[in-house]
Amino acid sequence: MLNRLRTKLLITAMSLAAASAWAGPANDAAMVSLHHATLLRQGDTITGPLSSSQPMHVVVALKPRNQDQLDAYMASPGFKPLTPEQYDAQYAPTPAQAEAVADHLRRAGLVDVRIGPSRLMVEASGRADSVQAAFATRLVQVHTHDGRDAYANASDVRVPAALQGSVAAVLGMQNVHRLHTYVRTGASSGAGAVFAHNPTDFPAIYGARSLPAATSVTPGIITAGDMTAAQSHLKTFTAINGLHSVNVKLVGPGSSDTSGAPEWDLDTQAIVAMGGVRSLVLYDGVSLNDPDIYSALYLALTDRANAPPIINVSLGECENDARASGLVASDVLFQAAQVQGRTFSVSTGDFGADECFNGGTTPDYPATSPYVLAVGGTTLSAVPVLNFWTGETVWNGTGGSPSTFEPIPSWQRGVAGITNQTYRGVPDIAYDADTHSGALIVTDSSVLGWPAGVPVLAPLAGTSLASPLFVGGWARIIQAKGYNPGFAPPMLYTLAQSRFYTTAFHDITVGNNISTPGGGNGYFAAPGWDYTTGWGSLIVDQAVNHIP
Repeated sequence: MLNRLRTKLLITAMSLAAASAWAGPANDAAMVSLHHATLLRQGDTITGPLSSSQPMHVVVALKPRNQDQLDAYMASPGFKPLTPEQYDAQYAPTPAQAEAVADHLRRAGLVDVRIGPSRLMVEASGRADSVQAAFATRLVQVHTHDGRDAYANASDVRVPAALQGSVAAVLGMQNVHRLHTYVRTGASSGAGAVFAHNPTDFPAIYGARSLPAATSVTPGIITAGDMTAAQSHLKTFTAINGLHSVNVKLVGPGSSDTSGAPEWDLDTQAIVAMGGVRSLVLYDGVSLNDPDIYSALYLALTDRANAPPIINVSLGECENDARASGLVASDVLFQAAQVQGRTFSVSTGDFGADECFNGGTTPDYPATSPYVLAVGGTTLSAVPVLNFWTGETVWNGTGGSPSTFEPIPSWQRGVAGITNQTYRGVPDIAYDADTHSGALIVTDSSVLGWPAGVPVLAPLAGTSLASPLFVGGWARIIQAKGYNPGFAPPMLYTLAQSRFYTTAFHDITVGNNISTPGGGNGYFAAPGWDYTTGWGSLIVDQAVNHIP
């Protein structure tokens, strides 16, 4: 259970704080708590106070104005999507609110303080001692159970009482818990109907080939690190498959980090193959740490030059950790995207119903956000060469379970199969995610355990394949209709509950996601919606005519 696997930092933090030279600000009494001390997993060890000179990146997420009014507007059936300008005028924080936060950071000694477009974010950088002063907290060094040297806040994160009404969260106080990619490597069984596919097979298998290629649609992808290999491998992929070249735009700081390279290869090549797209925008964060990915999500929301209607997120973090660290403030960004008619498509994870490894059934965030589409995974069967779909079962690694705190969205209420009508259920739909039936992706030879530096074809999958397949299919739907129909989930749920369900979806009724390292809990597939594959896989050319 959670209490068994985690330890509060209270006693250790108090002793470390007493030994440190940090003293709270003079107006400490005027500060109010925002987040509690970071909880550590079993095996994480505090090694001492964090050096006062440790460089840090901090993101302060701001609340929108008129939240109740925004919620009421979005609850109206068939509401008209807002333009970014309309959203900013009615719901973005005021310039005064954002400047007050920025001023507090500057006075604490933080530098490079920037207010983001739409004023939903203020970010800054600086030394750990300035961060401690700004948020009246204590920072400690942690050696994690998986061998990383990290840091965490050993006491509450606090903000001035005058800012409490404006600040939703402060990200960057810890990097013990961070997002991770969902890419899986493996070997195709090479037998029968279950085999690894050239990604160009998927349009035929999932009924997208009859629709026009999405040549005028530019999807977005949330990434982190060095995109050099991803761009090079995408060029090789399009060349060997006779596809048009793809214009890849990079937005964001990026970094030299190459740890996520196979993920970005899978995301880019799967979307291009499924959608036939000619352009992509990569919103590139520095790392997979919470504030860096929040910043990348923010770039995707506020990029008016490209404004992708569909954005892929093959990333996630235990939703309990995301809540404690403040990452769930990303809901503000996802809600702003939804009201503007845009869709974030998010992978649900690769460890079954227990993505948090706590012995229960706890999913990952941001798949559990009520403002995104959550995509789970299947094991695909098809006819070789002809690429006819013959069946799908649950891939038992697929994330899927009720959220522990995110509220159920209106479009899920009353759906048979969603047994918990209080909290968001995931996934919404599912696509191929099993490495045995996954995608042959151009990637680096190191993925296969060989010396690095040589492009090879390797079978990659996980729900990191499933979400990009939906993104490519949805891009074709946008192209075919000639306009962006808007936020996808409510339309898909309406279609699934209509008489067209059996023609527009593959209903997956066999399998389970009882594969969790935390204790073997999970769910079984059933007719209709279930906690393993949602409504099943979307048949693109059958769905397009029933989406308004």
